[in-house]
Parts: sequence; C-alpha cells; structure tokens
Amino acid sequence: MSAPVTAAHLLLVDDDALLRGMAARTLQHAGFDVSVAAGGEEALARFAQEPFDLVLLDLLMPGLDGFEVCRRIRDSTLGAKVPILILTGLNDTESIERAYGQGATDFITKPINWTLLSHRVRYALRIGLAAEAMRRSRESLARAQNLARLGSWAVLAGEGFECSAEQLRIFGAHERDFVDMQDFARSSAQQIVAEDRERVADARRHIASDGIPYQMEFRIERSDGAIRTVFEQATPVLDAHGRRSGYEGTTQDITERVQAAQRIRQLAHYDEVTGLPNRRFFAELADPALERARRNGTGCAILHADIDRFTGVNDVYGRNQGDTVLNTIAQRLRAWIRGGDLAGSNHAPAEQGVLARFGDNAFTILIVDLDSQEQAALVAQRLLAVIAQPILIDSPPAPPTLVLSASIGIALFPDDAPDLAGLTRCAEQAAHAAKYDGRARHRFFDEALNTQTMDRLMLETELRDAIGAGQLRLYYQPKVDARDGRIVGAEALVRWQHPQRGLLPPDRFIGLAEASGLIVPLTDWVLDTACHSLRDWADRGLRIVPLSVNLPMSSMADARLLDQLDELTQRYLLRPESLMLEVTETMLMQDVASVVSLLDRLRTRGYGLSLDDFGTGYSSLSYLKRLPMDELKIDRMFITDAARGGRDGALAAAVITLGSELGLQLVAEGVETAEQSAFLLGRGCHVQQGFLFSRPLPPAAFEELLGMGSIRRGQLQATF
Repeated sequence: MSAPVTAAHLLLVDDDALLRGMAARTLQHAGFDVSVAAGGEEALARFAQEPFDLVLLDLLMPGLDGFEVCRRIRDSTLGAKVPILILTGLNDTESIERAYGQGATDFITKPINWTLLSHRVRYALRIGLAAEAMRRSRESLARAQNLARLGSWAVLAGEGFECSAEQLRIFGAHERDFVDMQDFARSSAQQIVAEDRERVADARRHIASDGIPYQMEFRIERSDGAIRTVFEQATPVLDAHGRRSGYEGTTQDITERVQAAQRIRQLAHYDEVTGLPNRRFFAELADPALERARRNGTGCAILHADIDRFTGVNDVYGRNQGDTVLNTIAQRLRAWIRGGDLAGSNHAPAEQGVLARFGDNAFTILIVDLDSQEQAALVAQRLLAVIAQPILIDSPPAPPTLVLSASIGIALFPDDAPDLAGLTRCAEQAAHAAKYDGRARHRFFDEALNTQTMDRLMLETELRDAIGAGQLRLYYQPKVDARDGRIVGAEALVRWQHPQRGLLPPDRFIGLAEASGLIVPLTDWVLDTACHSLRDWADRGLRIVPLSVNLPMSSMADARLLDQLDELTQRYLLRPESLMLEVTETMLMQDVASVVSLLDRLRTRGYGLSLDDFGTGYSSLSYLKRLPMDELKIDRMFITDAARGGRDGALAAAVITLGSELGLQLVAEGVETAEQSAFLLGRGCHVQQGFLFSRPLPPAAFEELLGMGSIRRGQLQATF
C-alpha cells in the first residue's frame, strides 16, 4: 500500500445500487480512484485481479456476506495488510465484534454521513500507512538486531518480561520452549556461567529496586553447550509523570569481538611458534618485578640464552622442523620454571621467573630475588642442562636425535644496568661473548664486553664501506701434489686491508658479513676478482691451475648464481673448469632435491665442485653418494693427529678410502707436518694443502710460485 492517500485505489462493495453510486461519486470527487462490486463473488474476483489500497465492504449482502468476504480477503496474499472498512446498519455489538474477528479495520454506520465519508477513508489509509511503516520498522530493527546480534528486552510494571526474537536466539532458545516470557527470563538467568551469575543478579536487583543503570560483560552457556560472551546494558523506564515504571535493556553477543581481541593480543604479545611472551610483552611483565626489587633492595638477573648453530638445524631439517625444535625447547624451559627448579629459590614457581622468546633462536629469562652472582651462575648451568637434553626428530635422512647447546649471557640488577632495556642489552652482549668464547657456556656481562660490542658494530660499518673502497684483498694458497711438489690448484682466500687495523684474516669479518647480509656483495667481489686474476695470469703466460672459491650459504639460494658465473667466465674468456666451487656439507642439506639439481646444472656447464669440511656436518654416506662432486676436501680435524695412529688415523684412512671409492679427487687441508703428509701419501691422498707447503700468499708472491711450477715442502716458510 504505497500510493499517496489522495490517489489511493479503493474497492467499494455493496449490493445497494443507489448507495453504491452515491458513495462512489463522493469518493471520486474527493480524489480517490474507485472500483465497485455489487456482491461478494464479484468483489473477490476484482480483488484477485488488481491491487487495492482500501476496501469498503457492506456486511449484509445476498450470496457471500461481508463477513465471509472479509475473511477471504484477509486470508489472501494481497489482502493481509489492506485496511477494510465495514459499511453496516447493524448496531449490535455482537456483529461488530464478529466483523473485527474476521479482520475488519474499522466500521462506518449507515446511513452514511457523506460529508465525513472521505475523511474516514483518508484516516483509515493513514492508519494503514502508519501500521505498514511500523511493521517495516520492526522488521528492519529485527534484521539489524540479528546482524548486530543485539537483543532487546524490558521489564515493565503490569506487563512483566518481554523480549525480541534476537534475545531468544542469543541464548539459543525458542519461544515455543517456554510457557511465557517470564519462564524464559528465569531460564536465561540460569544460563549465566557460575562465575558471573551473582554479579549479574546483583546488578539487576539494583536497577529493579533503586533504578541504578548498569553495563557489563558476562558469559552464558547456551543449551547446545557453547560458551558465549555477551555485553548487557540496562536503564530505568519512566512514565509520563517521571516515575519509574520498570527497566529495559539490550544484550549483545560479542563473542567474536572478544575472540578477535584475544587473538590480536596473542599476536601482539606472544610468539606464534612457542606461545611464549615476546620482547614487548616481556617488558610489561618484567618492569613491575624490577620495580619491586628496587623498592625491596633485592637482586635480579636477566639470562639471555642463544641456541648455538641453530641456523644449521634449519638448513638440515627445514624451517618447520626447526620451529618444532624451538617449541620443544620452550616447553621444557617453561616446565623447568614452573617446576621451581631455579637454584633453590623460595618463591612460588609463578613468581620465580619470566620466560620470553627473543629473536629467531634466543630465549630470555628474568630471575627475581637472587642472593649472589653464584646463584645466577647455578641457574645458567641448569638452563644449559635443560637445553642440552636430546630432541627426537623424525626427518630422514637427517639424524633422528638432536643435541643442542646454548650460549648464555647474564646481566645483574642493579649492578650492570638500572632498567630492563639496559639489562637486556648487557645480557645479549654477554651471550655473544660466550658464543665467541666457544659456545655451550655462560658469561657475565662486564664493561669490556660493551667495548667489544661497540667495536664489532664499528667494524661492520667499516666493512660495508670497505667492499666498495678497494680494501679487500684476495690471497691464494696452493694445492700441491705432495709426491713431486707440483702446484695442481689453489684456493682463493679473502683478506681485509683495514686502513687502521692492518690486514685482517677472514675470521674477523666473515661472520659479520653473514650476519649483516654483506656476504652477498663480498662474494660477488671475490668471484669477480678471482676470474680477473685467472685472466691476468693467462695473459701473462703463467700456467693456469683450477682456482677454488668458497661459496656461502646465500649463494646456493641465489637464483642468479648460474647466470652470474656464466657472465664472469664469458667476460674474462675463461673455461668453466678453471673455477672450483667449494661448498660445505651443512650448506647442502637445506633442500636436498633443489641442491642436487643446482649442482647438476653447475657440473653440466663445466664448473668444478668441491665438498669442503667433510665430516663436520650432519650428512650420511647415502646422502654423499647423491651429490655430483668432483673433489672431497678432508677437514683438518681428521688430519691433525692422524699420523699418531689410533682412532684419528683410522678415521682419516676411512675418509680417504670412501672418497677414492666414490671416484673423487681427495684434498687434505691443514697439513702442517711432514709426518701428516707422509701418512696421507701412504694411504693414497696425494693432493695436500697447508702451512707445510705454503701459507696463503698475496698475488705477487703466488704468481712467482706459479712461474716456478712446483714447490718443495717448507720452501715458502722462509721465502714469504
């Protein structure tokens, strides 16, 4: 019924032709569009064919009377909401009540007051429009409440409890399940979880007796067992005289909002892998503990545990297994703290320490109320023992058992720093120092460490400039056939000619380069310089021997490696076999399939491949068999005491035999004595590299050696 009141389409039904005609003309004169019907059957037929905004219906007609017509119109789809005005000369109450029972909206008595007829019709139309608007408003409100999961309810004097359909849905209820709404009110009160029930009941008692409004969150248990969180607010209702006549409120299901807030808090404050507090939340937890220690004059300590060589774990087992290992360590540390095993502390476990994950592979613990430095050292030793417990991993072909260690730094409050930020920084510096000292140990902070840390930071900055400032140098150490002294190859080793610190060996800056990402441009420089040297030697008529270059782990994951090598060999007019690319076995185990594919492509293009530091990583013999290698370098750890026989000699001999059976050229590195060289020669390892023959040499000295073609043992010890 959307037409304006003055343009409304009316159906006039009356068997009296005179009355029908007069009423039609009166209404048409008032601006209405009027259709007429002389009886009930005709009226129903007309109503079914076209929509009407209002029906004027005589009650007493032959055939179908007005009562039946009214009922049928109301039962039809189009007639449910159309206003129906009854025209009746009956003045008995029973007939009027019956007409209302059949769905009549109002009635007009006969004889009709023609002056008021049009006004009565307009009023009925306006009432109908208002009722329709109210219905739509209620439906819109119900939809909005459903979308917002917001129910409404009221407790009014003389009417009791009433609520919206959404209020029922929030509690998982249906109106049919209750005798009346008061029954639902009692049931829903019992659905409030026990921990919140008294608090809610108290607030409702106060608004009922004293008119005190309230807002609160509480939890309910629905009939299906689901726990939901709701937000309820209520306010008093005042009558026309300003007196309280009850109260009303809304209840909103905010479960998803609460869960989202909890998830955001979890992401913001906790580590996703281990579930431990992160650095930010650790500060929130630790600051109050430090403040209590400051007031009470007691000691605290920050222990920073950095897991040793964890990058290798990720490389061998993969990132997912690495995360599993970290989580295992975290849960062990958490259980250790909760178990109260913190160097004899008298506090409850929850008060003893705060554990958090810092960085990729580090954990930090705040220990409160320490009596002495010795007690902190004891805690560190127990922490090392917890971390060193074997971890089982099902990830063949990698070893099934992993034993880790940690480097732990300790900073004491208030001696080392007055606040958490300073303590954390000091503990991290001490952990780095413990790592440099050999790992698997703890170290206390002192000012000398701070100086060392600043020195490392300065060195990193200077290294960044050194790569582009021409401060790097490439030295060369020959590989010698120990049978006759012939030079059969060489290894390119980088040095840094620091303007103030002098010539720095690689162990002073390679670790910094890897940690800072400078290893990529540094490796680019080494490859370019090595190729330039090979071209220069060839142009000067010197004998060319394969030149080994160490590739870092980042190069194996660098998609441009093949193109980079091809571009260098083409630019310097070199054959690919003049380069021997050295990689370590630990580097190769990150992704076996991808590594083997890359090595196959490198070897197909002619580049030599050398497996460095064999035996120091995690590889198995079956894994070694899959690698397309040309050369196997025997690590110095197998060489040092090999000449003395025993287990060292047996291991060295086994490695030599293994390499020979696999058809690999063997190179023993770190050969320093004639006894070591003789042992290796006696077991078939002819190519040797080490101080016995030559230290790494600067370009001019190595070129002189190339010109000689061979070298006698110990010759260069005196010459260079």
